[in-house]
Amino acid sequence: MSEIIKPKVWASFDPPPAVLEYLNENLDFSYNATGQLATRRMIEEQLPGLDGFFLTLRDFVDAELIEAASDLKIIANLAVGYDNIDLAAANRRGIWVTNTPDVLTAASADLAWALLLAVARRIPEGDRMVRSGQYSGWRHDLLLGTELSGKTLGIWGVGRIGQAIGQRATGFNLRVIYSNRSRKESFERECRARWVEFDELFRRSDFLVLAMPLNEETHNRIGKTELELMKPSAILINIARGGLIREDELIEVLRSKRIAGAGLDVYVDTTGIHKKLGDLEHVVLTPHIGSATRETRERMAFLAARNLIDVLRGLEPENAVNRDEIRSLRATIPAPLRALAV
Repeated sequence: MSEIIKPKVWASFDPPPAVLEYLNENLDFSYNATGQLATRRMIEEQLPGLDGFFLTLRDFVDAELIEAASDLKIIANLAVGYDNIDLAAANRRGIWVTNTPDVLTAASADLAWALLLAVARRIPEGDRMVRSGQYSGWRHDLLLGTELSGKTLGIWGVGRIGQAIGQRATGFNLRVIYSNRSRKESFERECRARWVEFDELFRRSDFLVLAMPLNEETHNRIGKTELELMKPSAILINIARGGLIREDELIEVLRSKRIAGAGLDVYVDTTGIHKKLGDLEHVVLTPHIGSATRETRERMAFLAARNLIDVLRGLEPENAVNRDEIRSLRATIPAPLRALAV
């Protein structure tokens, strides 16, 4: 009996043990075991001959890489966003691109609130004060922050994560306003939220959370003009993508203390970000850990693995971001040849 040849898949990272076992059972699977981020050269060396590529949002797959991967059928991204993949090039080649929505919603919303509370109540400053021995006892004016109750939470982008952020506002007695490409009437009913124009969102928010995906429309959408619409007492939280904001203009606004503070989990470029923002007491910085819980990362990896296996078994994946494009392309292929295009 001839040996069954399993589809060949490589991951740019080491998956959780349970996911690794699942992948090894179903695929000819290997991964980057260096403990370091995959380099472009490493990806270039691995892509030829692969049926599937399992990657993280730190791995950038451009048209050149896609064209060189002659056998590739699926790119499975361990993230909700997929701006690290040249989607147009994948569409031209009929390569499925998948993401991992839903499973990281709660963790990402929780981090937004963690950052908001940390900035509003100056928690990192207090932690540093105690650890450094500068705390000498209670004072009536020590690290005065701001209350949440009765204030206005603004959300830019109310997809799954944005809505989860708004749902958590109820317990803090906050008014919720939002701006989005379309109205979300169910969200408005559930959270008593109000849709407002983009500029009004900046003017009215006491706490403004960015949860919008990065695309051509939203890239660099926020700059000094928008930030200076905000109240001097306002706090900005970004858990989405650094590219939503013109970073140099954000840094200028924060250094001049034009707004009260910010909590940032994402950046345009992490190079030197500690030098640009690290000395600002009213800014809380985290290293892109929105989905960084053990439970969430394992769920993300399982979801991406199922997408990989489904495609390589000839099925449509659950979480395709280019479903319509692939279906349209396949509709032009003569029926006898479609099986070969799987």
